[in-house]
Amino acid sequence: MLGCTSALPLMNFTVTGFSLVCIAIALAYLLPGPRRRSATPLVFAAVGTGAYLASAWVNGTSYLSPDVFAFASFALYFCGITVLAGDAERIATVLLGIAFGSVFFYAMIGTFLTSAGNAVDLWKYGVAPSATIAVLYVLAARRVRTPAVVAALMALGALSLVLNFRSHSVICCAVVVLLVLSKYQRGALSLGTRVATLGVFAVGFSWALEYSARVGLLGGSLREKVLMQSDGSIPMLLAGRTEPPLSLTAIAHQPLLGWGEANNISHDAYAQAQHFAMALGFDRSFPFEYAWKLSDGSISLHSILLGSWAEAGVLAVLLPAWLLWACYRLIFVADSAGPWTPLMMYIGMQAVWDILYSPWSYNLPAVFACVACCCVALNSDGRHHNDTEDAHLLTRLLRDNRAARGRHASAVTR
Repeated sequence: MLGCTSALPLMNFTVTGFSLVCIAIALAYLLPGPRRRSATPLVFAAVGTGAYLASAWVNGTSYLSPDVFAFASFALYFCGITVLAGDAERIATVLLGIAFGSVFFYAMIGTFLTSAGNAVDLWKYGVAPSATIAVLYVLAARRVRTPAVVAALMALGALSLVLNFRSHSVICCAVVVLLVLSKYQRGALSLGTRVATLGVFAVGFSWALEYSARVGLLGGSLREKVLMQSDGSIPMLLAGRTEPPLSLTAIAHQPLLGWGEANNISHDAYAQAQHFAMALGFDRSFPFEYAWKLSDGSISLHSILLGSWAEAGVLAVLLPAWLLWACYRLIFVADSAGPWTPLMMYIGMQAVWDILYSPWSYNLPAVFACVACCCVALNSDGRHHNDTEDAHLLTRLLRDNRAARGRHASAVTR
């Protein structure tokens, strides 16, 4: 219920109703207790916020830009969720509430991408990740076995492929591959083998998608889009996400303090980015103005990692980089979390895509905070921490120890 308060938008994507909940309880994070805590994401969030403020001051841009408060918002959510939830199941329950809040926001309020009310746009630009979280949560809560979870993820991936949401489809299928590998030979496969298998799957998925488009197995709009992106001399991923040349050029011009905000990138840097893109294989007739700018004319860098560096300088990269490490933990180390493993793997995989290839969106700082909390909730050996089980184990050890001493005393008496 507390997570569902995220349905109320108060200030763009950074402040929601859930922010008020976290403000009310965040100071309890400082109180002593058994919960697992880590200062690292909070330090990186503070450094990133300071970098944004310094860049805004140097470049004369607005201190009230939503991106300026993104890292501070993450830190607030991290503290609040840590107070509310100390293990994977409770964190997942908060995440479920946030997912419900996101679905309500996109269905009832929406953004300019979902405002038309089209079901395809609503799924692709709004509710698909939240719906996947809800499905995986229900399956985990009911302790459903891995084959049923795999079937559900395959169905969600197929639905997204039909609805022209390729990234979500490949993420669902990648989690399926990881789940299968985690069960193969009772999880004895090495990390390198799993990473290599995942890479082979990604290449194979791209090839299969292009082949299916060419032979006419896909829908009209997806077929046209895939063929358009695969016919050029640049990789399909770069054809689908065209902003990296602009981000990298902006970073190269001002790597230390950034530009304050994306709209402040100079005309010279923008023109040089176009030349850089054409050197990579983009055609001279490519509509850069359409691809690199939103409908209101503002520049979109479409990457939290590169966008943070371009806007606020190199220090703003620390938190996204740490989050990528946290995602690695959830994807490859959280396979001992029992029924919650598929959900952890999914949010880790989805967060990797969002950090690398997506802009900030509604409730994303809260989701990243859940990712960070799940990472901290893991023991150093990758085992899921459970205070109740530990307490029961300690009780049994003490009881057995007392019984052994009692038997020893009785033997001495005899």
